[in-house]
Amino acid sequence: MPTSIKFKNFNACIVINSLVSFVIAYYFVVFSVNLFSIFLAKSLGFDAELFFYGFILSGENWTDDKVIVVFLLGNSFSLLLALIFERLYKKQRRYLKKQKIFFLWVYIIALTWFLGNVIVGAIFNFGIGAAFNTLRMPFLIKAFLGLAAIFLLLFLGNKAQRHVMISANLYYPILPGRNVGNYFKHQIVMPAFLGILIIILFKVPYLGHFKYLDLYILLPLVFFIAGLYFRIGELGEISFKSRRSTGAKLKDIQCGLAYIPFIILFLILIIIRVGLRDGLTI
Repeated sequence: MPTSIKFKNFNACIVINSLVSFVIAYYFVVFSVNLFSIFLAKSLGFDAELFFYGFILSGENWTDDKVIVVFLLGNSFSLLLALIFERLYKKQRRYLKKQKIFFLWVYIIALTWFLGNVIVGAIFNFGIGAAFNTLRMPFLIKAFLGLAAIFLLLFLGNKAQRHVMISANLYYPILPGRNVGNYFKHQIVMPAFLGILIIILFKVPYLGHFKYLDLYILLPLVFFIAGLYFRIGELGEISFKSRRSTGAKLKDIQCGLAYIPFIILFLILIIIRVGLRDGLTI
């Protein structure tokens, strides 16, 4: 049974497939971090309500220790997700398995969520920033950590060039060096931009509930993308070999829309919006 639908516009096909994986990965990361943070808060005696746009804690008085546990340790769970899914992607990237793009996006988004928290937290009392303030961290140190997070995103974006290039084996038998920039645009840049736009629209009318700071956390993705494009002109051609586990190799350029992720995304959005509209007490 075929798992994809033929689509005439090759580049648009790449964008749509990656966009669907981006949005699924975003909600996977955010709700994993939120649930882990809620678990920590519950262990400290808080009551928690989970909404499609975030979570609210009540029933206990905040102390320094509780702030650090919930907002520093809770958000640090995203770093663990990034490490796990980067390893999973490494094991899958050589094969013709479209779900590996989900692994790649979970790695990128989870990494951005953690380092974006550090960047936003260096300026605002939100997320990891609340823990910074509880620790009475001087502004210069917070500024240094924010700048370090930016440079780390640039560095890791540059290191991810090969990760993204190898994902082209889903669509190309050979990826010429001159086409790498164009491929990055359709596999990463446009899906990220459109995905963030969808996430923003999905949060309406609660877009400003956390003073937009929850959206700012994802914006440092631009630094990862900038690193991805650093010295891109020096990247050479890459030829993809067939793998025994799949017994398949593309003979020409081709792309089909994967409809199963569409169904998964549709169900996720409906469940989140309807099921968590009025909050779920945990």
